[in-house]
Amino acid sequence: MILLCAIIQSEDADLLIGRLIGQGLRVTRINSAGGFLAGGNVTLLMGVEEARVEEIIQTIRATCHTRRRFINAMPWGAETVAASLSVIAAMEVQVGGATIFGLPVKRFLRLQGGTAAPAAEAHHPATAAAASMGAAGSPAPEGGLARMNLIIAIVHSDHVEAVTQALLAAGHRLTRINTAGGFLRRGNATLFIGVEAARVDEVLDLIRANCPLRTGPAPADAGPMYGATVFVLETVKFAHI
Repeated sequence: MILLCAIIQSEDADLLIGRLIGQGLRVTRINSAGGFLAGGNVTLLMGVEEARVEEIIQTIRATCHTRRRFINAMPWGAETVAASLSVIAAMEVQVGGATIFGLPVKRFLRLQGGTAAPAAEAHHPATAAAASMGAAGSPAPEGGLARMNLIIAIVHSDHVEAVTQALLAAGHRLTRINTAGGFLRRGNATLFIGVEAARVDEVLDLIRANCPLRTGPAPADAGPMYGATVFVLETVKFAHI
């Protein structure tokens, strides 16, 4: 399993998400910004089986196009310059396309919530880079810190407050980003949680316990409803400064 993180232009987002869902993928959308123009873009998160990574990259390549845009090259604050000079200072730049990161997933779960067993769970061998730094749970070579994992949990908006409070009460640090998922853009939140490898199951149990079992009908084109989708990633470097 690979977690693909694709940063694309906003103009391409709806079409790409529709195509990815048509290929059977679940996609989480984060509205973001960046680049030379500090313009709006979209970051997509999706879990992909390793054998399908190139197929998905081809879909992204076919959908996300580069574009030519003109910007004013005059320095900010040059209000005294005649407006006509602004046209002379226009500069053409190329924007668009996509930037893609592929992150090996150590563990993948789809939690139904409550006491129910995960609807899906998969374990994957440690990456070569992580293995070279020692076995999971062993002391890290610097600072005596335990081996760390990064948990990315995509939680339904109805339950994210309860999950967040339970994690904080147990002493876990987390970062929350309000996001949207799927073709219907259902509200959810993505939690980034750094945790010692030995405490991963504790975090998963807290998430499961605070996501009630979802039994209501789901829209026909939305696929099954889960309380949370969770990726566990092995970190090869961790520092708390």
